[in-house]
Amino acid sequence: MPHARIDLHESHRPNLPEYSRAILAGMVRGLGMPEWDLFQSFRLHQEGELYFNRTFPGVSRDDIVFIELLAQVGYTDEQKQAGMAAIVEELAQVGVRPDDVMLDFLEVHGASWYPLASAADVAAEG
Repeated sequence: MPHARIDLHESHRPNLPEYSRAILAGMVRGLGMPEWDLFQSFRLHQEGELYFNRTFPGVSRDDIVFIELLAQVGYTDEQKQAGMAAIVEELAQVGVRPDDVMLDFLEVHGASWYPLASAADVAAEG
């Protein structure tokens, strides 16, 4: 059940529903998550509130969309990379330039989540 935190400029507000669907689709496709597992928070910022390097690492950025995935420990490096790539690909389909995305994947242990879901709870939802 990864939680996606997305920081971006206020100018993106009209596109938030599309971005939400794209991020979820990337998580489903790349991480194998169920489609009903939706936890996202968007934080909108005014111009001048987000600072970023326009060329690191070897890209050409016009804007920035920060995405932080917070997930329970257990994903392999390959799954993380596939999930992040799928999110960027899905966002590109709704007009977000891949160079404008900065995405990271953070892991926490199961005891760090509330409410705790048992395997039976998760199976019942599916």
